[in-house]
Amino acid sequence: MLRTPAFEAFIAPARAYPAFWRIVIGVLTGLGVYMLGAAVVLWFGIDLLSGVFPELEGLDAFSLLYGNGTSPGQMALILATFIPMGLGAFAMAAWHWRGPASLFGPSTSFSRNFFIAIAVLAAANVTFFVAERLIAPETYTPNVPFAAWIKHLTWAVPLLFIQTTSEELVFRGYLQQQLAARFNSPIVWMILPALLFGAGHYDDTIDLTLALLIVFATTMFGIIAADLTRLTGNLAAAMGFHFANNFVALLLVGVPGELSGLALYHAPFTMDDTSILTNYIILDIIVMFVIWALLRRALR
Repeated sequence: MLRTPAFEAFIAPARAYPAFWRIVIGVLTGLGVYMLGAAVVLWFGIDLLSGVFPELEGLDAFSLLYGNGTSPGQMALILATFIPMGLGAFAMAAWHWRGPASLFGPSTSFSRNFFIAIAVLAAANVTFFVAERLIAPETYTPNVPFAAWIKHLTWAVPLLFIQTTSEELVFRGYLQQQLAARFNSPIVWMILPALLFGAGHYDDTIDLTLALLIVFATTMFGIIAADLTRLTGNLAAAMGFHFANNFVALLLVGVPGELSGLALYHAPFTMDDTSILTNYIILDIIVMFVIWALLRRALR
């Protein structure tokens, strides 16, 4: 049964004003808040942070967007642009006369679900990394010195939490709730938001096959997060799953030149190594499904 009692409680606030026109206007409003807010963050953030991060001096907002997050300063601003995305989600909910808290779902087992998701993903990744290091001990190369990395974590972790939570508020909070309140088909309220989430990760600067594979992988990630939300009745598990995943990808091991400015280590390939990345993403999808099965069991 897809619509569990917990999921019905999750979408209950969305049932009061489920009209489709409200969803359309809500999405447009949220998009506007996000784009305008991100522009403000980039415009003023460069000047505000250039004293802390000298590499930002001389950059403009446009060049920063295409800087690929190759330095801590660039990553700080890129992550900060997700603050208005979260605010945009709250603006979306306002069109349905809903408060911000309603997007998160009932508080029952919220902390438990969040930390279970983090623990399962962390255990799976530790196992994977240990096995990989035993097979190929020279796989990763140091990027950010450990002492500097620890210092950066004091602000990077909160910003990463905001980034992942903001995406969950939009895709698994607002969209999944409102679409489920308006439509019965899980293709609409479960698959469609995941497809939009995946499409948002399309990169037209890399090989087309690789770009489409990344879209597929992130779409599957979105479906898993939607299922965890459906199963538990709140955003906590999806938030923990997303946060732990991005911690590994952005703060622990990054692909050189691709949002890797805060990564402790660099992977031994770049986005130009299509065949290597293809195999890696396929393996990552398989591991993701294993983690999904473990999470479903643990959360029950």
